[in-house]
Amino acid sequence: MPLVVAGIGVAATLVAGTTSALITQRWADRRETVAWARERQRERERWAREDEARTFEHRRRSYVEFYEAVKALARTAYDHCYGFTDAPELPEGWQSHAFAKLAQLEFYADRAVAAAASAAYGAAWSWGQFGEYDAPDDRSFHDRQQKYDEAELKMLLLMRQSLSIPEADLTLPPPGYIYMEDQDGDEGQAEGGSESSAAPSGQA
Repeated sequence: MPLVVAGIGVAATLVAGTTSALITQRWADRRETVAWARERQRERERWAREDEARTFEHRRRSYVEFYEAVKALARTAYDHCYGFTDAPELPEGWQSHAFAKLAQLEFYADRAVAAAASAAYGAAWSWGQFGEYDAPDDRSFHDRQQKYDEAELKMLLLMRQSLSIPEADLTLPPPGYIYMEDQDGDEGQAEGGSESSAAPSGQA
């Protein structure tokens, strides 16, 4: 009888030890699984932040490069209509660089910026393509210039908003523009540049 009792005690001890070990292992496995899941989540969040940062940088670069390209396109149109170029015809492919930058911008921009950029490109292209050589007094010259100025300003404002560029005073015009005032002191439309109303925005 004592041997039976002793055997039962040993068996109970072994069962208890085994059960305790299994429970401990299960908790350890669970903690490891949770820790691994948290680590994977942190990695995914880090990758997402890095992807977002890279996308933002690509977007910013595409905005700046197109902005420079479309202003150069407008400068070519201006020079053509003023007769500042050597030939009365615009060179073949004069719009190609700006068009390529527009295609790049459309890949990264939101719809509002893409539409505004396309409108600015179209206005600059039309200004030169349909402008008469060495005829700055032609009414259509100033109409097309105004259309481009308005399109460029809208594009610039949307670009700055898309890039979250802070404005300390929202009543001020963006860089490169001034707000003209009428005789009553009321603010009028924004005009590019500050030296000459005839030159393209910000290029006088």
